[in-house]
Amino acid sequence: MHRFWVLFAVGIITCSAAVTLHDMHSRVERLEQTPRADPEQVARLRASLDNTQKAVQQALDSITQLRQEGERTREMREQLAALERDLQNASGELDVQRCKLEEWETDQPREVESLVSTHVEELRSGLDQRWTELSAVAEHALGVAQGARTEIEQGLARDEERMWRELVGPVVQLAGDETVGSGVLLASEPLPEKQGWRTYVVTAWHVVRDIEKDPEHPSTPVPVAIYAPDRSIQNETAHVVRFDPALDAALLELDSRARVECGATLATRERLHSARIFDQIYAVGCPLGNDPIPTFGEIADTDHIVDGARYWMISAPTYIGNSGGGIFDAKTHELMGIFSKIYTHGTLRPTVVPHMGLVVSIETMYDWLDEVHYAGLAPAKPVAPEVHAQPATANAAAVK
Repeated sequence: MHRFWVLFAVGIITCSAAVTLHDMHSRVERLEQTPRADPEQVARLRASLDNTQKAVQQALDSITQLRQEGERTREMREQLAALERDLQNASGELDVQRCKLEEWETDQPREVESLVSTHVEELRSGLDQRWTELSAVAEHALGVAQGARTEIEQGLARDEERMWRELVGPVVQLAGDETVGSGVLLASEPLPEKQGWRTYVVTAWHVVRDIEKDPEHPSTPVPVAIYAPDRSIQNETAHVVRFDPALDAALLELDSRARVECGATLATRERLHSARIFDQIYAVGCPLGNDPIPTFGEIADTDHIVDGARYWMISAPTYIGNSGGGIFDAKTHELMGIFSKIYTHGTLRPTVVPHMGLVVSIETMYDWLDEVHYAGLAPAKPVAPEVHAQPATANAAAVK
């Protein structure tokens, strides 16, 4: 209704403006035709005419805008009416669904409870079965673990026993009235016609020299203490078969014809020829008259020259009494050398350097045994070793 009165007012204004405009045009024409018309009056009339024309144009624009707003208002009313119908339909549908839900909640509580109970029972049954299976698996795993632990413990025990038999068992003590040293038993070999067994001992010559009354013609029986795994000691004697003071090597033979339980396995020439620094070894001897003691170390040099003789140098701790003892491969437990000397520092009161020990390689002893007609003790044919001289930088003292 408000818009109607606005339109009515605009129409009246428009009609009035049109009449005024027509009247003003007539007046202007009359004035222009009048020769004595006042120019200022004409200008004012023209200005009034322009203003009236602007007012008419504004009224026309307002009518156009109101017409457009009326069309948009009509469209919005139609959309609102359609939306209102949709909402009413949705409200009715919700009421229907609410009624159905109330009916279902009223009629089905027992069925739902039954379904839930059945599902819970199924879960409980499945869990019980799974627990039984897991318990069986756990018991089996525990049994396997216990068995493995037993096997490992037995394996460790067997390995310790094997290491003792292959590293410590072959080492013997050679003791005189005022001296003590070590030696290494070789595997016993049978004599013909079942006359018993022959067992050789390799050692350093200076150990035997200090026991013999006449070193140039050694005939004094050499006391040999053989150690058993139960820590018992078997005292035997041996006699000198061959010796070489320059090489500091001696070969003895036990006087007993009984078979010795532990004998060293000799390394092949190929293994000895391929020995390098950082190869891990065990030094086993009887330092200071003790039972055989193994110490761990590495080969520090394979071409160490002292007084014109070639030695290996090892870093395994050794001391007085290790002389004549064995140097064994840490992995294969093969005999690789015979301990000979320890480096000392100083002259008045020499200090022993226990991690700088000198060793006669078994490869060098093989060459010597071949020369003295005992090549059969070596496991392979001789191979000429390469010798590279290296000057010594400290004194090497022979110790027993």
